[in-house]
Amino acid sequence: MQTIPIPHVDPLPLPGPVWLFTALLLVVFTLHVVLMNSALGGGIWTLWNYLRGRHSEHPYSRRLANELAGMLPTFLAFTVTLGVAALLFVQVLFGNFLYASSILIGSLWLMVIPLVMVAYYGYYYFSYRAEKGTGIAGCVLAVSVCVLLGIAFIFVNNMTLMLAPERWLAMYRAHPNGWNLNLGERSLVPRYLHIVNGAIALFSAILAHLGMRKMKTDAEYGRWLVQRAALVFAACTGGQFLLGMWLLLAIPREIAMTLLRDPLAGGVFGLGLMSVILAMLLILLGSLAEKPSPLVHAGFGMSVVTLFLMVCLRYLLRLAYLKPYVDLGGLAVQPQVGVIVLFLLLFVGGLATVGYMLWLVAQGRRPVAAAR
Repeated sequence: MQTIPIPHVDPLPLPGPVWLFTALLLVVFTLHVVLMNSALGGGIWTLWNYLRGRHSEHPYSRRLANELAGMLPTFLAFTVTLGVAALLFVQVLFGNFLYASSILIGSLWLMVIPLVMVAYYGYYYFSYRAEKGTGIAGCVLAVSVCVLLGIAFIFVNNMTLMLAPERWLAMYRAHPNGWNLNLGERSLVPRYLHIVNGAIALFSAILAHLGMRKMKTDAEYGRWLVQRAALVFAACTGGQFLLGMWLLLAIPREIAMTLLRDPLAGGVFGLGLMSVILAMLLILLGSLAEKPSPLVHAGFGMSVVTLFLMVCLRYLLRLAYLKPYVDLGGLAVQPQVGVIVLFLLLFVGGLATVGYMLWLVAQGRRPVAAAR
């Protein structure tokens, strides 16, 4: 029988209960995914409208690209910040699995840092050059978007590889230098496409929400934005159903059945399906009305709820994969109440500060005049 080389659990006890770190992971990762979808989905939206604005006389496409250009660096900065926090909580609960898979793809994993820097400065460059409409600006934006797509592919490889410790030894023997990819994983491609398509879908819901606010100052532009974003959201949501079915079929049958038979996982899955359908109906009905209604705001809220439920389902799926190898209930715990309370206060204060900063940015942003 082959020995599976899983590293030992960190002997240091956890400073708080497992349920607390699980809750923090789910909340922080949800916030990270919202910003990640804004950075990636927003980049794709910006690139499409920038190119459309350059090759057509539609002023709204150029205006939207110019407005989004200034937001992209902010989205990416907060994506990185919240992503680091999410990785830290994954490390606390599943560190021995994450470290092993990260070493196996170590060369590619270390490339994530310079790649993020390339995408970040590309977004910054585009934010300063977008209004001038120079050709190089569009090329730089395209490079940044492609780099982010590559980073997402690296992350999907790592997050799926950490769930398959039975492959680690063979992969290490074949390529001990860290140039590994988890290409033998059947769920790799549908997971990746599900993430990319989901980024476009969620950012479309965000744009529909922002379009409703734009209607207060420019009714025609706001209506155009709401209706355009709603159609893209509906199309991508339909695509998510197809990709989700592909992903479910790609997951090992025994794990999929274990997950669906679990009352908690089944309940989360059912609520997620109902919430995404409700979000799509609300945004579509709100946008197709003669005057776009507050139903669009409700649809945006339901899309965020759907995202949180999908994050919870992803966590339960990870537990199902690692059930033979890990028992979170058996982790040593030595409560440090003072440290935990201080952390929670700083965490809430940090989120409030970030929210206030984003509010100030939104209030202080001057509208970009439509190109004539």
